[in-house]
Amino acid sequence: MSRIAKRFTVALRAALLLAVFLCFGRSSPASASLMLDVAADTPVVESGAARRVVVRARLRPEPASTAPAKRAPIALAIVLDKSGSMLEGAKMENARKGALRALEFLGQGDAAAVVVYDDEARTLVPPGPALRGDFARAVSNLRPGGSTALYDGVGLGAKSIAPYVNEGYVPRILLLSDGLANVGPSSPRELAALGKKLAAREMTITTIGVGLDYNEDLMTALAAESGGNSYFARNASSLSEIFARDMEDASSLSARHVTVTLVCRDGSVPLKSLGRTGSMGGKAITTDIGNVYGDEKYALFEVEIPSQGNGLPFEAASVSVEYEDTLTGKKHKIESPLSLRVTNDREEARKNRRDDIAEQAEIARNAEAREEAVRLADEGRAGEASSLLRSRAEEMKSAAAAMPSQAPAMESEAEDLDALAQEVASDGSMSNERRKETVNKAYIQKNQQSDVVK
Repeated sequence: MSRIAKRFTVALRAALLLAVFLCFGRSSPASASLMLDVAADTPVVESGAARRVVVRARLRPEPASTAPAKRAPIALAIVLDKSGSMLEGAKMENARKGALRALEFLGQGDAAAVVVYDDEARTLVPPGPALRGDFARAVSNLRPGGSTALYDGVGLGAKSIAPYVNEGYVPRILLLSDGLANVGPSSPRELAALGKKLAAREMTITTIGVGLDYNEDLMTALAAESGGNSYFARNASSLSEIFARDMEDASSLSARHVTVTLVCRDGSVPLKSLGRTGSMGGKAITTDIGNVYGDEKYALFEVEIPSQGNGLPFEAASVSVEYEDTLTGKKHKIESPLSLRVTNDREEARKNRRDDIAEQAEIARNAEAREEAVRLADEGRAGEASSLLRSRAEEMKSAAAAMPSQAPAMESEAEDLDALAQEVASDGSMSNERRKETVNKAYIQKNQQSDVVK
């Protein structure tokens, strides 16, 4: 083959790959309710040795101009702790306000029930139309007292909305607790198993821990297994806003059972899923996102890119997403390739860097570091926990210096990690309040959950 013919072949290959990237790399089928955008933090890779890149699979509901105006009906079970400790700090009063605030998001066609628990669980308002007057009268008469049968409360909440599961409703349990589960099963393992069981029955559980006496491991495990949110309400005054925030998510749910799979191509090697738990298999990594609410959710993967020839675009990976449309119940699969380009010019690679993706990767690493620090502190290894947090803080400061546009948020993260490291080193442990903050912040960062801070 002549030199001209070789050049033409290379140019044609590059043009075709670029066309594929432009046409399909940032879109998904028109019939799907989700849009898939696949991109890397370094779309232009510097040539030479193998490089590590972070791949982001971002999922967004289709634009409002084309999305259906209606939503699937919601079947909501509000499960409230009414044990004796709810007398303190106006917890019961604020829990009532929160429950009534949640009902404001429901309309004709939705269903709701209220379950309360102390020594045992009972149905306060039976499942049916979400009539605010009935609910207001019922919750206004709540009087705290007794122990904390949390497991039974969740179970009864699930039972109350179970008849709606096969009727096209989106079933959701909103659980509030201020204390340790001390009646019935009470370990994080047992509650996680309950969350997994209910998730298999299409139910999502959001957990709200109020005050400093609840078990944060139990509450996050229960939420995580079912794809729900988890909140730490330090002050009961934030409960109304938390209930509202969660119902905003429930009302904007566009997809369920969302799984993302990345398959490496052209010699690329999958390394890990960042933030979320991932399962490896050959050239693939799969991670669960669970539910997609509101604006967007994403999965992050770290991939090693082999040395490539200068100037040539190549398909480093492909990403597929499988999910169930909330409104129709139909299952969808959408796919997109990841095309990268190689350059000999270091400055060109730097200028094309996606700082937004790089920042999200750093935040995911922070979540992992926070979880590991909690584990180390629990084991009495405060020095190691403090060292890990300080190391992450320094890495965040370096990243902030390299990414001025993202610097404020990253510097704030570094300050928080530094403060936590200092406290752990000084006290030789992690305080109860700090532990709850740390566990909850890690959960929020891993799941891209909106936060309510009060």
